[in-house]
Amino acid sequence: MSEEIIIIKKEDVRPGMYVQTYGTGTFKDPYVKVGKYIESQDDIAKYIPDDTEHVEILTGKSLPDLKYSCDKGSLTAEDSACNLAKGIPEARRVHEEALDYARKFIEDVRKGKTVAVEEAIPIVGQVIDSLGSNEPAALTLAFLKRYDEYTYTHSINVNLYSLLLGKALGLQRNELEMLGIAALFHDVGKGRIPSKVLNKPGKLTDAEFCIMKSHSQKGLDVLKGVEGLNNAILRGVVEHHERYNGSGYPHGVKGENIHPFARIIAISDVYDALTSVRVYKKAVTPAKTLSQMYKWKGTDFDPAYLNRFIRVMGIYPPGTLVQLDDLRFAIVLETNESKPRHPKVKVLFNDKMQPVLAECIDLDTYREDGSGLKVMRQPDPRSLGVDMQQLARFLV
Repeated sequence: MSEEIIIIKKEDVRPGMYVQTYGTGTFKDPYVKVGKYIESQDDIAKYIPDDTEHVEILTGKSLPDLKYSCDKGSLTAEDSACNLAKGIPEARRVHEEALDYARKFIEDVRKGKTVAVEEAIPIVGQVIDSLGSNEPAALTLAFLKRYDEYTYTHSINVNLYSLLLGKALGLQRNELEMLGIAALFHDVGKGRIPSKVLNKPGKLTDAEFCIMKSHSQKGLDVLKGVEGLNNAILRGVVEHHERYNGSGYPHGVKGENIHPFARIIAISDVYDALTSVRVYKKAVTPAKTLSQMYKWKGTDFDPAYLNRFIRVMGIYPPGTLVQLDDLRFAIVLETNESKPRHPKVKVLFNDKMQPVLAECIDLDTYREDGSGLKVMRQPDPRSLGVDMQQLARFLV
């Protein structure tokens, strides 16, 4: 994640830039630290005084996806539903291809075979393109998942979420490709963990937990023999369980000494693990997951990275089920980054989970008889007898 400091005039500051400081460093005009992303014209006035002439920008922290985020807000809920319907078939194709590859490389590791990392490069590229062309469709597939294939879908989802965050943090295409490979293979070492430990339904003993923790180092052992892998990829794999306060493993690395890739993957890894059903636990809803992860900001996770992840992922991500305060159930079509509690949704069921005439609603602008609608809760689909795979048919 290369960063270069450049000095520009205040009038040249644009949304999407990361402002490090302003001022000239003199007694009358000292440097003032900002350390903020500029995400709107209002932010320019908020963070930089009118009489400022020069601003320091970190070029490696630009937000190239900001225009897309702004454009989303201008779409109606019907437009969002149409775009999602158009994007799901291609997103599903990419997802299925990635799933087939995940099954193959995980089985190869279990059998002691050499991992064909070069086969992952075009797959990661397709995921990057999928996020760029239709982000809601790509994210929707992460939640319309089969509950019995966690081992494989976890690698794919961590790859997707990591690329989403890396894109938001301003990584360039070549950096995203390396990040995607690291994320896809972050748990490759688990192929060397005994099945009775890896799939144990109950709590691990201290000895078993030590074995489980060895998967980070085992992942490095698997990949370091692959010719041509960048060191950033290897660090992303071996350090993804390091924690921001130094309490992680395998080496207790702390803060910004943890590689950026590993800090990104750590967030994606925990998010997918908590929002997924496992043999020993129920899934936690995305909203509750982010609330819990926010409590670990600065201890487990890089605060800036987690803040950005929460903004781009949203409290109610595309493809998740919500219940509105009129008791109807809906599936989220698109997040609203500026107002995360007001996504665009498609109403599908009444309060008894019986199908109703579909209605696309932007919760930010919807008004009926002077009152609006809001999300009341985000239920666990399984508790309602909902098969998320089957729910996809309502979107296309």
